[in-house]
Amino acid sequence: MGRIALTTQLTASILQPIVGFYTDRHPKPYSLAVGMGVTMIDSCLRHGSQLRTILAAAALVGIGSAVFHPESSRIARLASGGQHVWRSPYSSGRQRRFCPGPLLAWAFISGQSSIAWFSLLALIAIVLLTNIGHGFASSHASSEADHL
Repeated sequence: MGRIALTTQLTASILQPIVGFYTDRHPKPYSLAVGMGVTMIDSCLRHGSQLRTILAAAALVGIGSAVFHPESSRIARLASGGQHVWRSPYSSGRQRRFCPGPLLAWAFISGQSSIAWFSLLALIAIVLLTNIGHGFASSHASSEADHL
């Protein structure tokens, strides 16, 4: 169990600053959906029985998190009108998601059908995040045009 957590955290901790540095200079609003998609692939690999497969799935969670979080933080700030009061609710929301996660995973671990339900939820989230990314990409493009 420790190797799985280490792989996830190490991958995310190394990649997130790199991704954040890049997206600060080159906004990528679609990375929200990409990060969620990479994490969704993890659910398909998690049922492997070999440690290498499980560690690869854990690494995908770290990669998905590293791609998702820098841009989600920027979009949350933009959605709040650029105000800095957004940070507290955004951060506390991120932390609250850790509470029900293990309970939900335990409740739904009942075989292959649980993967389908989690994948369906992830696909719905990917569609929503793609729409959010499209909205922010459009507004970013129009604001760039205004500055020219």
